[in-house]
Amino acid sequence: MLSQRQAFRNRPRQGLIEICLDDHDRLLIADLAGQFRSLLSEGDDPALQRLYPNAYPDHPEHNVEYGQLVHDDLLRGRLEAIEVVEATAQEPSLSLDQLNAWITVVSGLRLVVGTRLDVSEQDEFDPEAEDAPMQSLLWWLAMLLDEAVTAASHYLPDPLTP
Repeated sequence: MLSQRQAFRNRPRQGLIEICLDDHDRLLIADLAGQFRSLLSEGDDPALQRLYPNAYPDHPEHNVEYGQLVHDDLLRGRLEAIEVVEATAQEPSLSLDQLNAWITVVSGLRLVVGTRLDVSEQDEFDPEAEDAPMQSLLWWLAMLLDEAVTAASHYLPDPLTP
């Protein structure tokens, strides 16, 4: 997995974001995207609940209505993003829209893995733990997400420029 080098590099003149992942990492993210699709398609895994948070914590009946309104759109958006990740994992660079699809997929994967591990912000990586490989994956996804968001942020308009 990625170590001490950038996952993404901006190419502003071309309006692209270069993917700086090695072949192993590219295959890993494509494989994880496929696994994510399978998990979403099954739809009954408790770890998926983090992807569909309660909009009304104090009103369960409103949450049911809200879920009925947004669930299919959220699912469709994630499935479309997965298609983009799988199609671009071996490409040299991404458009901003493609990078946003990567952000959607990596963020969703991170939430699912974190839920499975039952981690909190206070938890630290323990290389001796039984679930160390999953912890390592979680931290890798977090790093990848951070770098993708950082790369995307370079294309946001400057709020101080009229």
